[in-house]
Amino acid sequence: THVLEHLDDPVLVLKRINDEWLAAGGRFFLVCPNANAPSRQIAVKMGLITHNAAVTPAEAEHGHRCTYTLDTLERDAVAAGLKVVHRSGIFFKALANFQWDRLLQTDIITEAYLEGCYKLGQQYPDLCSSIFLMCEKRK
Repeated sequence: THVLEHLDDPVLVLKRINDEWLAAGGRFFLVCPNANAPSRQIAVKMGLITHNAAVTPAEAEHGHRCTYTLDTLERDAVAAGLKVVHRSGIFFKALANFQWDRLLQTDIITEAYLEGCYKLGQQYPDLCSSIFLMCEKRK
């Protein structure tokens, strides 16, 4: 959903979801950009950002307040009272968004390549562009 990283108090909102909105037996998918995505790790090595979870000026301009890893995302979900039943990632991505945008305008990226990135992301969820938790209401 890519909303949590925009909130001033994400734990408070997650707690409200758990306590007031999520039905017993219901499930909640929580999706965020991944601080450990290879594109971010490369940016650290290039000196463009100071650490993986740094909020870039462009991200701040779009309202981002933080950048999550699977562990910090799970930490906030658990702190809010949610029960995490599954965690994973969506799509391995080594390039920054602006690089992807340019590549997708060419015939360099094939459907087979995209499928390979998806499968690699299933094998290495911590290296995906986005991460997610599937949560349930804690009883």
